[in-house]
Amino acid sequence: MTVSASAGVPLPPGLRRLATRAGARPRLAPKWPCAQLDSLAPAALVEALAAAVGAFDGVRAVAAPFEAPGTGFSLSDDLARGQPEAFIGGGCFLVLAPGGAMHLSLRPDWAQKVVNHGWATVHPFARYMAGAVPPQSLVVYAPRDDRELGVVTHIAAAAHAYAIGRVGDIVLPDTRW
Repeated sequence: MTVSASAGVPLPPGLRRLATRAGARPRLAPKWPCAQLDSLAPAALVEALAAAVGAFDGVRAVAAPFEAPGTGFSLSDDLARGQPEAFIGGGCFLVLAPGGAMHLSLRPDWAQKVVNHGWATVHPFARYMAGAVPPQSLVVYAPRDDRELGVVTHIAAAAHAYAIGRVGDIVLPDTRW
């Protein structure tokens, strides 16, 4: 099993051999709701991404927290055992914006890998509101094609693992298991 060197915690399967995203990083609006401004996903890819996230174990679509545009994805109470930083608000661990970008959190070492490979940036509020928003809060860029849809689905699955506090059968540190 591949293990993250910095924390001794296994990487979720989809992050082990993470490809590098091609092209320029999209621009984000610096103000609420920090929307992705260009390179948006076609509607069919947004729908496919929503269906994929909605199919994760214990997940249900809910209103996005803080009245953000898009769809929130929440965990059933019996599975929401990850660290508090894994959640955006309540049991919601991921928000899918109308243009296909995702707002989510990952373990810091996982988040760094995703950012380094060009798939995401640190959420602007984590920069502007240090301490109030965890630094591993990310905006994952919208998928531009089916290949990218697969990659961002794996990143969403990593956020799900962080929120449930497990990678497979391995319990993550500081969870409620």
